[in-house]
Amino acid sequence: MGAWDTGLFDNDGAGDCLIAIGHNPASIREQVQYIHNTWLEDEYMEVDEGASILAIGELILIAYGMQPVHPLTADLDLDTIKTHLNQELLTQITHLIRIALDVDHTEASEIYELWAEADAADFAAWKHTGHNVLAKLEQINL
Repeated sequence: MGAWDTGLFDNDGAGDCLIAIGHNPASIREQVQYIHNTWLEDEYMEVDEGASILAIGELILIAYGMQPVHPLTADLDLDTIKTHLNQELLTQITHLIRIALDVDHTEASEIYELWAEADAADFAAWKHTGHNVLAKLEQINL
């Protein structure tokens, strides 16, 4: 899975996503569209796409001051990220996060399956963090 801890930025997929957004903050839209398109192909979310959409969710919360700045996000242009968000994109992001977290029990998320097979305490911590991000995102109105 390429994870070294239970945080949403603590894996290779999230790191790659943050690098892409760091190079071009406006690419957040493209990142979300790519994740959405790959999910639509098989109605299954691969591990890197799941990690990326969760990282994007946490990044949005950081941009809006709803989460503390993470060391990996300290140099990102958070204002530009905010200017590229609208309610439609935010709704798409929360929908994809729900898939990644298997909220509707569709068994369409590889990242969820891999964490479910991991240490129970680590799985619980990862899941709690992900659901916390989802709940906070659902409170944002743009």
